[in-house]
Amino acid sequence: MMRQILILLLLSSVYLSSLSQDFRSFIPNDYDTLDDGVARGDLNKDGIEDIAMVLGPNWEKNEDWRERGPDSNAAPRLLIILFGKNSGFVQVTKSEKAILCKDCGGIFGDPFAGIEINKNVLSINHYGGSNWRWGYTHKFRFQDKDFFLIGQTKYSFLAVENCEKLNDFAGTKYEDINFITASMKRRKYQKIANC
Repeated sequence: MMRQILILLLLSSVYLSSLSQDFRSFIPNDYDTLDDGVARGDLNKDGIEDIAMVLGPNWEKNEDWRERGPDSNAAPRLLIILFGKNSGFVQVTKSEKAILCKDCGGIFGDPFAGIEINKNVLSINHYGGSNWRWGYTHKFRFQDKDFFLIGQTKYSFLAVENCEKLNDFAGTKYEDINFITASMKRRKYQKIANC
């Protein structure tokens, strides 16, 4: 009996040490939130507000950030998800691969375009390119005690040529996949010839 109480106390202290009322306490040293990098909403359907944060290493703010970016030892961008509890927040997951790097947007610049929580779904948006623009939205839902990719939207288009006939950009390619229902929408417009 004493052994069970000791194990319970140890587990409780681990849980309590990871519980915090201020979500900013989960931001690691040398990191900060990106613009549009904090989303609030209920991800686990418990009626309590949860938080998703996208963090960038502070070196990205330096003028010489490009010199450090290709360094394989450089700190990556992070996605951290916190579940709200009655007395604060607890970190449930962290990813070093969900967010594209600052230099991954091509000539357009930083591709991170924001995150949002809507109807228990976390959406991560990226956008980049130059004359040819592209964008990705990945949608995740918490189910079966983990986060799963449930949808993906990809699009690209030629930003310098508008097709008045189709009321869209020339060369537009659009694909929206719902992995839950196995449905897909596709739209593809040819370059200038059909406009």
